[in-house]
Amino acid sequence: MNLAQNTYLETGYGFGAVMPHHSSINYLLEDYIQSFDIKLVKSTNGNKYWNQLFRYPDYGIGYYRSNLGNNDVYGYANALYGFTKIPFFHTANGSHLNYQIAVGAAYITNCFDIHTNYSNLTIGTHINIYIDFSLSSYIALSKKIGLTNSIRFTHFSNGNIESPNYGLNIFSASIGLAYQFNSDYSVKEKCILPEIDSKNEFLITYAGGAKSINHYSEGTYFASSLIFDYNRKYSLKGKWGIGADIFFDATNRQFSQNNDKNDIVNSDLYQAGVHVLHDAIMGDLTFTIQLGVYVFAPVHTEASFYTRTGLRYKLNKNWNVSMTLKSHYAIASYIEWGIGYSIWN
Repeated sequence: MNLAQNTYLETGYGFGAVMPHHSSINYLLEDYIQSFDIKLVKSTNGNKYWNQLFRYPDYGIGYYRSNLGNNDVYGYANALYGFTKIPFFHTANGSHLNYQIAVGAAYITNCFDIHTNYSNLTIGTHINIYIDFSLSSYIALSKKIGLTNSIRFTHFSNGNIESPNYGLNIFSASIGLAYQFNSDYSVKEKCILPEIDSKNEFLITYAGGAKSINHYSEGTYFASSLIFDYNRKYSLKGKWGIGADIFFDATNRQFSQNNDKNDIVNSDLYQAGVHVLHDAIMGDLTFTIQLGVYVFAPVHTEASFYTRTGLRYKLNKNWNVSMTLKSHYAIASYIEWGIGYSIWN
């Protein structure tokens, strides 16, 4: 196996700014954002049918470093991530226009501390989730060298495991160079696409996670989701669906009048909702996006609507594992770590 085949190295320099979605962030910003990326990228060649469905995407791993607008309060971000670049089109010489989705883990050097860094209300822990969406291009200057540039949105958050957690959002542009390890990267295969053997999926998922209340209240609380979905596969690359959720949220104790009861039988700690969804399928990996509304919430809810976005990986025909983020108005509620079972018809 030739690891260099269809592989290239990409570096980039970025310049941008933190998007201050809260007044406390706007008050503390002192500088623009400068970032550095290095990526090891693998180009698909069509040997799997989903390569062809998504116009031969690239995928790989990368490292990101940037300042965060105030070196004393926020410090610096260092992230390791995986990504995929899905092209809108390719040209004959290997140039392409893409959109990129990246997810990983970040270490932020300065986080909230009640004694030494109490003005940092955006990041409550050193370890955070790194998420990046970008529109990018690759312009082939020769068979080996390419010019890259992108417009990107970058987000850091700990998923509300510990407060405070307003999170940081960065809007930036970047430019860089890429070096191809071999010169036949633009050669693409075509295969006969398989038929859709099963279109209807019934999926049940159980997911658990942890969340906090606020930076005035110590402790981490258990939260979970029991999810029932019906999905209809409309093509080899996607599914539409509807579903129902049963949530357990131990942070609702602060609003409950029934705390003398065991948590399991305290109805104030439960919520229920219904949702619609779309899944994008890339082989064994699925990216899901969902929008839901609460239909049962006996005590306080963070909002009337909720969203869920994340990844699901198929272990075999029936079993899968998932990592999704439940949010309200783009503010994280908790990270759901799940296992699911599918029945196909």
